Amino acid sequence: MNRILRSVLVVGAAAAALAACTSTNVGNPTPAPTTGGGATSTTKTSSKPSGPAALDIRKFTQDPCAILAAGDLAPFGNFDAPKAEADGPNGPSCAWDGKDVLEDSSYQVVLVVKGATLESFRESNKSRKVFREATVAGYPAVSYDTASGTLDCNTAIGTSDKEAVLIQATVGDGDKAFAGKPCDAAEKFGATVIGKLKG
Repeated sequence: MNRILRSVLVVGAAAAALAACTSTNVGNPTPAPTTGGGATSTTKTSSKPSGPAALDIRKFTQDPCAILAAGDLAPFGNFDAPKAEADGPNGPSCAWDGKDVLEDSSYQVVLVVKGATLESFRESNKSRKVFREATVAGYPAVSYDTASGTLDCNTAIGTSDKEAVLIQATVGDGDKAFAGKPCDAAEKFGATVIGKLKG
């Protein structure tokens, strides 16, 4: 009989201990603190793309030779009257040929409005023997040549994400400023063109 009583007491004590361990306090939940109205700060992002503003080159598609005046050409040498081409593979163009084909440098400006972009010029010419990235008058550009890069060079300048201006330079033997550096010549001529396009 004493053994049974002790067993009952042990079981009762264990149950009481278990109840004490598993008891919870019942009460009203406390809401999380909130900040005052309008205190939350947000970061605004601009939808305007980074980089220089797009240039309108289509205003010269009817007369590409009107981009540059005689005074703009003076630093680059002596030229014959400009010759326009209304519909080339990439768009209308204007050529300024040197008066002396051997001594004077020649330039051509192409308004690229038929789908080619700076990126497409980059991708199709980056394996050329002569290729370099450049910035012309604040606009991204690439200069390239299929040969040695000492006589001829092309510079494509991105005027927007859909259009470009292509400068083709051939340096004359008498051009002391750019002798052996046609890419420098093309980029310099391109900077003059971009300046005029900016207005």
